[in-house]
Amino acid sequence: MDLKIKLLELSGGHYLIIITRGLIDARALEQIFREVATTSQALADCKILIDLADATVIFGPPDIHILVNGLGPDLLRPDIKIAVVSPAEIDEFEQLRVLSASLCSLGLKVAVFDNAKGAVIWLGDGS
Repeated sequence: MDLKIKLLELSGGHYLIIITRGLIDARALEQIFREVATTSQALADCKILIDLADATVIFGPPDIHILVNGLGPDLLRPDIKIAVVSPAEIDEFEQLRVLSASLCSLGLKVAVFDNAKGAVIWLGDGS
């Protein structure tokens, strides 16, 4: 897996952009969320875009359960929003939606999109 991470400070707050390439399995997803937690820890109201468009995503329901239950309090913050972008055509898109719903049940603001424009609009929304 290859990660490119950019932190932008704009008038609307902090934006963390993570662009991924390569194979994304449960372990890689966990690493991505650890990067999110580490980088956004000192930032209030951070908006995060995780771009999986150029990645090969492979994980299943048991992986979601392990990932969600393994997250620490450093990521479970109500002041961050996470948008995940992935092509809707991949088989794992529905698994990403399940992951998103599981994370939302923990109090995170997470949504999955099939295009970056929708993700950016959602991140910019004040709610």
